[in-house]
Amino acid sequence: MPFYAHRFERRYYLLSAHLAGVAVGAAGRVAELPKKEELFPAALVAGLAHDFGKYSGYFQEYLRTGRGGPEKQHALLSGLWAAYLAQRLALPPEQQLSLFLAVARHHQDLIDPEEYLVPRRDLVGDWAELDFNTRERLRVTAAQVADLQSRAGAVAVSLRTAARRAAGLLASRGLPVYAWLRGDWAGTLAEFLDNWKDAYAALYSIWRRHKREAGPAGSRHAGGTDLSVYFDLLTLFSALIDADKIHAARVGEAGRMPIPRDAIERYRATRYGRPCTAIDALREGLYRRVMERIRRAPLEQKLFTLTAPTGAGKTLAGLAAAFCLRERLAERRDIPPRIIYALPFTSIVDQTFAVGEEVLRVALSIPEGHIPNSWLLKHHHLAEPTYREAGNREAERSVNEALLLIESWQSEVVVTTFVQLFCTLVGFENRMLKKFHRLGGAVVILDEVQNIPVEYWPLVEESLRQACAHLDLRVVLMTATRPEWFSPGEALELAGDAETVRRQFAALNRVRLTADTTPRTVEEAAAAFLDQYNEGRSYLVVLNTIKSSIAFYSILRDAWRGHGPALYYLSTNIVPAERERRLAEIRECLARGEKPVVVSTQVVEAGVDLDFDAVWRDLGPVDSVVQVAGRCNRHFRREQGHVQLLHLVDGDKQGRRSLASYVYGKIHTVVAQRLFASRPCLAEPEFFEVVADYFRAVRQSKSAAESEAILQAMAALRFTKRGGDEALKGVSDFALIRELPQYVEIFVCTDAHAEAVWNQYQATVARERDIRRRWAAFLELKRDFRRYLLSVPAELLLHRLPGESHPPVIPRYLVDEFYDKETGFRRIEHEGALVY
Repeated sequence: MPFYAHRFERRYYLLSAHLAGVAVGAAGRVAELPKKEELFPAALVAGLAHDFGKYSGYFQEYLRTGRGGPEKQHALLSGLWAAYLAQRLALPPEQQLSLFLAVARHHQDLIDPEEYLVPRRDLVGDWAELDFNTRERLRVTAAQVADLQSRAGAVAVSLRTAARRAAGLLASRGLPVYAWLRGDWAGTLAEFLDNWKDAYAALYSIWRRHKREAGPAGSRHAGGTDLSVYFDLLTLFSALIDADKIHAARVGEAGRMPIPRDAIERYRATRYGRPCTAIDALREGLYRRVMERIRRAPLEQKLFTLTAPTGAGKTLAGLAAAFCLRERLAERRDIPPRIIYALPFTSIVDQTFAVGEEVLRVALSIPEGHIPNSWLLKHHHLAEPTYREAGNREAERSVNEALLLIESWQSEVVVTTFVQLFCTLVGFENRMLKKFHRLGGAVVILDEVQNIPVEYWPLVEESLRQACAHLDLRVVLMTATRPEWFSPGEALELAGDAETVRRQFAALNRVRLTADTTPRTVEEAAAAFLDQYNEGRSYLVVLNTIKSSIAFYSILRDAWRGHGPALYYLSTNIVPAERERRLAEIRECLARGEKPVVVSTQVVEAGVDLDFDAVWRDLGPVDSVVQVAGRCNRHFRREQGHVQLLHLVDGDKQGRRSLASYVYGKIHTVVAQRLFASRPCLAEPEFFEVVADYFRAVRQSKSAAESEAILQAMAALRFTKRGGDEALKGVSDFALIRELPQYVEIFVCTDAHAEAVWNQYQATVARERDIRRRWAAFLELKRDFRRYLLSVPAELLLHRLPGESHPPVIPRYLVDEFYDKETGFRRIEHEGALVY
């Protein structure tokens, strides 16, 4: 009798073919990784076992009719089968546990193993005394086992077919073929069905032993908490779920595409001539030093830093180093590593991606149009879900295919966000972990790492260190204000020795910073600005909260009444589409030599390529102040720019709380205030040492407890918290972006295009009952849709909007009531500290 894995409309797909395809797909992914010899058999088992539970009559009936109870679920039984096969093949106990977890959760997020595992005494005892979830899980498994015993002969034939088909596919790809693939599947199946409780109980014992060894007293090795089992589990889980989703969707995988190691050199030769200015000379010198040092670096070196002033050309230098390292490693491995370039914000992801596109277009003589995504991929939540093939500029994958390829990072160079990277490295979510195996052997560039919350520095530092060891990563930390991570001598500085790095910072004196830490209200600060304003200068004013930025902007607007300079407002209080338009207009305005005034929150702080004559900034972390100083006289077009630091407080005479503390917390604010009070006048050459002093002070003041707790959770495979112990962290507690409580996303119909997008969303997404079609329709709209979303305090919308749409919508006829065309969402008297 035939057994099926999937059905699409009226077509059924054989389970044996799917098991074989996923087995070879998962094993093939692992074969490209540094630990391929250790994990290859386990990946093969994961693929062959992952849908074993679909052999039950319960699932086959569900597939035909769409009806079925809990017995149709297949993942848990498949996980037990995977663990049993691993035990028979004498795979290490930790791999047996990892295979069970990977297969049992291959359609879901990873969780604490304790949610599933059962001690032997409970398995052989009275199930009626167990908690409901455990009792129900065991009842379902026993029913499925009984059903399989009734059809064991046919199941064994299909398993043998799957194994032999896998053997043939492995041989055709030049991958190892094991004798056990052609073994006695009937006998193995019979033994499992008779002894499944023993297999289940063995997993509990393995987990208990691992939990003891991973505890505070037993998890330490030379470098800290041992994450080797965690990394192996995520590798197997990732290879399995990626291969499964790709095979089930019948998606052809993107092939590897060679990129010349001298792509950056070709680009530079075409675009740049001899250095003519001081900044040109700085960029040329940095580039040459970086290339010289990366060519001479031993291939065993895993950690690199690239520290250089803002505007010194770090992006091109870092990419060139990555390409060079990629080619050197390819000569050793035969497989070129992928390059993953991660940044903190989507705006600078887009900007860096544009640089990558231009480099490849020029270097490879590609005519105008999109660079194939198999070469270069942009991945963040606002990126378009499109995937274009190499060799045919018109070819484009369907939305569903594109999403699968994008989320699995099949491209040679991936430009993405810290959220995508670090929630994969420190991850538990199925959709994030699909790409984990692509980290194996990769060259990872981390740009502007100081934007990672300081409480996570020890976590990120240790995770990267061990990822280098277990996944054979090469990591380049790249910034103008690098926190002191890693031990002395552990990372190789590509910009030169310590004295050379200091000299390159000292060589530039583009700005002078004056700090006045006297507390002022927004009104007092705006009055001071108007008093000192010079119409011959362009200005950028960066404030910490939306409320203060709107108040400051409004005071300037009312004072000038349309007769002053071009005045712009930027913050996350205006929809992304309008922010993009204003940024483009500001760039054009500055390029024409005009002198606008821009009032903003921190959306312009890092990576946004704007250049002003003067910058005013509210008190903030020293590295953030230095970052925004990089928007002043950035390209050395004038003798020296001026950065004015203020200290804004709220208007409450009782507290006079620093507005910076609403955003950055007390520790950052106090340390920065003390440092600027002691050094109220700084020239750019002094920034390097001042930032180093600040990072040391903050790190000493900030507890490492949260990082340590999550590292312990990773080592113990505790992906989610269980029970009410709030002190016991899970991997799921890691969050680079903190969700603001009581905030909601709303769609704002600011113009006719937004209204058309909303109407299309209602017609093709909101009213579509089929989940797959609804998701596909949303992906088509996703980029345009999110460009009109705002996150706002829920209390400001309570009972004020018509209808009950999801998300809430501000229709065009109500826009003026809720949304100011200049400053965005009307916050009335609400004190908010929403940033970015």
